[in-house]
Amino acid sequence: MPPDKSLFHIPKNQGLPIGNITSQFFANVYLNELDQFVKHRLKAKYYIRYVDDFLILHQDLEILNKWRRQINHFLQEKLALKLHPKKQKIYPINQGIDFLGYVIKPTHILNRKRVVKALKIKLWHFNKKILSLNLEHPIRLWTPELCDDFKKIFACVNSYFGMFIHADTYHLREHLYKKHFGILKIYLLPADEKYSYFVWDED
Repeated sequence: MPPDKSLFHIPKNQGLPIGNITSQFFANVYLNELDQFVKHRLKAKYYIRYVDDFLILHQDLEILNKWRRQINHFLQEKLALKLHPKKQKIYPINQGIDFLGYVIKPTHILNRKRVVKALKIKLWHFNKKILSLNLEHPIRLWTPELCDDFKKIFACVNSYFGMFIHADTYHLREHLYKKHFGILKIYLLPADEKYSYFVWDED
């Protein structure tokens, strides 16, 4: 286990490391104080928080900067926390809000470009691996070990598309399937016309 994920390497009074399931629950409990401060003391109308990520919307830049100072002071004084110095951003909403893996714009939602790029790289490696094995179809002739490997590929692809369907990405999903799946199209079949997810072809 990496040292930064272990309870045995945490400085005193610094809580659980990110990645533990319990840390997600306790973050919501602990940061309830922040929620109450922002909503009832600052009177922020548009405030959203998910675990330790949050955003606030307002038309006045001066107010946003003032709130940021007040929030940082509150966190340090009341919760022994501080805002990440490199993850505080104030920008016009029409540029899109990068939040929880999506870029949210006034008229539509997109996935982060680096997420799409990561999948394209994985698909390239998957195709390279399959072609190097000179496999014969159907799958029922494969060894159990080989089937296990392909089921991992299947799960990986579906996990990405499970994320994509929550954004306005029909054309992206279609493009990925037609241009980047390559030989995977023999084994993974679209479950519907929207390319929502894929089914494992056992024939």
